[in-house]
Amino acid sequence: MPRSLRSRNETPWFKTHCVYRLVWIGLNEPSICIEKARPEDSQEILRVINETNREAFGRIIPKEHFKEPILTREELCECLEKMTFYLLRHEEQTVAVAALSVEDEDSGRIRWVHVLPAYQNRGFGTALVRHLEKVGEELGLKKMKLVTDDGAKWAIRFYHRLGYTLAHSVPNPWGFDVWMEKQLPLQPDTK
Repeated sequence: MPRSLRSRNETPWFKTHCVYRLVWIGLNEPSICIEKARPEDSQEILRVINETNREAFGRIIPKEHFKEPILTREELCECLEKMTFYLLRHEEQTVAVAALSVEDEDSGRIRWVHVLPAYQNRGFGTALVRHLEKVGEELGLKKMKLVTDDGAKWAIRFYHRLGYTLAHSVPNPWGFDVWMEKQLPLQPDTK
């Protein structure tokens, strides 16, 4: 049943289907969870990504190269076919998103990590990235990769704190794309 048609007495969908509680990083709030995105979440994904991108990257990417919106509905539909999005909800509101794509049998790529400005520095981005790493481990991946802009010093510091190291840089028209990676713990064989 669509959320708009739900009766006031019915338990919200996310409270019965939340896949991940944040106890392990100290966010033991029942109002916060991470869940796999569903097709009907596309508008929320676009809102979080485009609002956050405007605030963060609009300051560092020159106007002639800055794309607004960074992600259109059509582009998101293509992304949804290639990667899995996860939402972090706080009191039923989507406040952060991230996606995972499997690049090959050994590596995954973390993409579209965005936390709304009002919810930053509260551990939500860390929780999403760690969740994607856990999913990657469960899939048998050995390495996670990601890319950010060299002007996004806050993002580079954030990923470095999570154990990501610089792999290489690729020139872009205003600077460099910084590729980072992290080895995942080896999973024991389940034979």
